[in-house]
Amino acid sequence: MRVSICILTYIFIQTSISAQINHFETIVYGDDEWSYLVSDADPVSNWRDLGFDDSSWSKGNGSIGYGDGDDLTELEPCQSVFMRREFEIIDKDDISHLIFHADYDDGFVAYLNGQEIVRSNMVGQFPNFNQDATDLREAEMYQGGIPIEYNIDEAILNNYLTDGVNILAIQTHNFNGTNSSDMTSLYWLSAGLKSEDISYGEVPDWFSSNNFFQSTLPIVRINTLGQQIPDEPSINALMEIVYNGPNALNDSQEPANEFSGNISIELRGNSSQFLFPKNNFGIETKDADWIEDIDTSFLNFPTEEDWVFHGPYSDKTLMRNVLVMQIAQDMGNYASRTQFVELFINGSYWGIYVIMERIKRDKNRVDIAKLNPEENEGDDLTGGYILRIDWGEPNWISQYNFANNPSEAPGFQIVYPRNDDLSFVQEQYIQSYVDSFENAMASPDHFFAGKHYSEYIDVNSFIDRLVLNEISKNVDGYRLSEYFHKDKDSNGGKLKAGPIWDFNLAFGNADYCNDVWEDYGWIYQDFCINNTPFWWREFFTDQDFVNQLNCRWQELRAEVLSFDYLDSFIDEKVEEINPALQRNFSRWPVLDQFVWPNPEVTGSYESEVENLKDFLSARLSWMDINMPGSCVTSIDEHLHQTKFGLFPNPNNGMLNIDSKGFNYGLASLKLFGPLGNLLDFRKVELSGILSLNYSTIMEEAGSYVLEIQSDELSEIFRIIKM
Repeated sequence: MRVSICILTYIFIQTSISAQINHFETIVYGDDEWSYLVSDADPVSNWRDLGFDDSSWSKGNGSIGYGDGDDLTELEPCQSVFMRREFEIIDKDDISHLIFHADYDDGFVAYLNGQEIVRSNMVGQFPNFNQDATDLREAEMYQGGIPIEYNIDEAILNNYLTDGVNILAIQTHNFNGTNSSDMTSLYWLSAGLKSEDISYGEVPDWFSSNNFFQSTLPIVRINTLGQQIPDEPSINALMEIVYNGPNALNDSQEPANEFSGNISIELRGNSSQFLFPKNNFGIETKDADWIEDIDTSFLNFPTEEDWVFHGPYSDKTLMRNVLVMQIAQDMGNYASRTQFVELFINGSYWGIYVIMERIKRDKNRVDIAKLNPEENEGDDLTGGYILRIDWGEPNWISQYNFANNPSEAPGFQIVYPRNDDLSFVQEQYIQSYVDSFENAMASPDHFFAGKHYSEYIDVNSFIDRLVLNEISKNVDGYRLSEYFHKDKDSNGGKLKAGPIWDFNLAFGNADYCNDVWEDYGWIYQDFCINNTPFWWREFFTDQDFVNQLNCRWQELRAEVLSFDYLDSFIDEKVEEINPALQRNFSRWPVLDQFVWPNPEVTGSYESEVENLKDFLSARLSWMDINMPGSCVTSIDEHLHQTKFGLFPNPNNGMLNIDSKGFNYGLASLKLFGPLGNLLDFRKVELSGILSLNYSTIMEEAGSYVLEIQSDELSEIFRIIKM
């Protein structure tokens, strides 16, 4: 008997259970000593019964198996192993419920006092010793997972469990006979007790009963009907969501059912899918036959059919995506709504998850016009489109290389319409539109075909996107998960940046790319991946853009980006998930471990949250000091009246700065090359006309950037070397 007892208290009444469960204890453990038999013939038929004499069988601690070092008792390759474990019940009437947990490879059948109680991946009433499991299954616990939970039918408890000695018998089978590379057999039997008496043993650290589970967060249960969840295609499954509202215990005496129905489910993510055991999932709600998608509303999300279940793993605060989505919404942009939940899959606890809205065209998501394949002319052709720069095959490659990588260029993917619904004319139209924007950005005066770049894009949306990438120093910013959308010309028609997506490696949570975990520096300007589209830098050569950015920054810092507001929001989210934190980090014990690409292992959740807050506070302060431009009014639609004249431009490396009659005193001049590298730094007196000779520094023809800074001003010019 395990003498140290951790009592889990549940006050829960279910129609199939006649009395309350006070707490759970474990009666049989996976690593207990078992009697076991490996044979080339079937054991006698009564091997499952209590009276069977197993004294001739071998003894060993579970797991009894072979293959990869996760077993306490190792076997030679075999088709099957038969196991028995006696246990004693002190008072059957004190037991309200039985739970069986299994971590196995590849199939099993379990019996209580000769009566079958549960099976997986096996067929036939009493499978023969040489029978194959019907499917492959990899054990979970040795790779950080937990066993599958099975709730034992009440009739088994009432009719077959007895006071005194009982027998748990289990046969475990391989999928491919002796050719299988592994076998695992770990099994537990636990009981829900009505009284406070300590009768058996402490439940394992990972134990949290699916059907007797309470949380102030919504509880999501997914049943994959015995199937593994693949990357693609999706599989059919069932889902239930239970929620009683904020601060109320869910699965209490009258649990509120938010959703119960059919879904399809698949894995999501790129690197996260292979690096992290806590997976992300894509969910679609389905009709009764799993044929059609059906729109559904739950947990205050607007009605839709596509959802993402985000499982924060390397983000040990669990809230970076939640935080940035809220900031974007507060800025007045659409960003995915979010909801923390606790997730069970096939009875196993998977921890704290975030339900998010998948990015798609919808009146409650990306609100642009529906574009049908036959709409190939006039205003219909001009929208709506959703584009993305991300991993994967692009629809086209930009005609301009990355700002700091002269050998590669961004690839644009058309997310909506999907490729099978996209006409050739539509694809050519949106590519031509983006090409025109890029042509304008690349020209010395920022015009193309008689239109300024600001006539192609919604400048405010690009400013907001820049602010979000920069305040978070998002290591994927500008180069991955970058979405854009365009509505019909009759609905505005300009290309907009957004919605935002995937900030779990932001806010100081990455240990690579030029000190991205530090609070200083601009990532649009200096980024080690070298995959920033050139126009993010080019914006800073347009003083009007820079000044609009400055104005927007001051506006946001007054409210949306005030540290007091963000600090309060973070505290609210910590309070919301606090009751579930211990369960999550028992399931995923990462707080004292390095998880790629954490720059630091803090060892506690409190320290992780404090690091997030410290980064955010320091980053906002740095950007306050270093924000370029000034909040002034432009003299025309595009051009800001600068405090200097710069001529000639284009030039041969010889140029002049005209201070326009003002004496600005000592100032810093920084000259950046076509790849963003610093070529020259000097201190000068700004008064009258200052002549500069950069002819030996600006060696090649192309575009350069001159930055002028003093205590009173900050100006940025784009210089063209002929």
